[in-house]
Amino acid sequence: MTTHSLPVAIVPTGLRRLGRAAWWVTDIAARLMRGLVVFFLVASLAPVLFGWQSQVVMSGSMMPALRPGDVVIVEPTGADQAVPGVMVLVDNPARPDSTLIHRVVEHAPGKALITKGDANKDIDSTPVPESSVIGLPRLLVPYIGLPALWLHEHRYGLLALTGLAGLALMFVPSVTKNDRPDSYRRGRRRR
Repeated sequence: MTTHSLPVAIVPTGLRRLGRAAWWVTDIAARLMRGLVVFFLVASLAPVLFGWQSQVVMSGSMMPALRPGDVVIVEPTGADQAVPGVMVLVDNPARPDSTLIHRVVEHAPGKALITKGDANKDIDSTPVPESSVIGLPRLLVPYIGLPALWLHEHRYGLLALTGLAGLALMFVPSVTKNDRPDSYRRGRRRR
């Protein structure tokens, strides 16, 4: 009986290095993605346990301090701490059932606050009653609210694409030493 051996494909050294580099980059990206998701979720949700609330910034009226898609963690306070120069979260007097984060410009007569967005050239048209003050922003978590912003703006394609890319990176298995493409080099076998 005659046996024939199959030809063994010889992979050039440069291609082998490229394969190892691709595994390494994919592994780092997947680990980074998992870590960032956990960090941002904890950073934006943990304060809720202490009675604080998180708000997604939906407009650019407070740029550059707050950008659309940022999450702001708000400490509940009274109107006495809403002094001129600080940002404040209030029930929006111009649009019922919505909130507003703007900077306090001054206290108006009759227990009202005059507010203005940093990116706006004029003050807000409607004074804010002191009873509408919800709290003061204390912590900023950038970009984590972008999916909520995209959903609000009906940008479903971008939302789906980002979700799929994030899911793909979340489920990339971490590479161990024995999983590398060169683990069969020099006759070694995986165990």
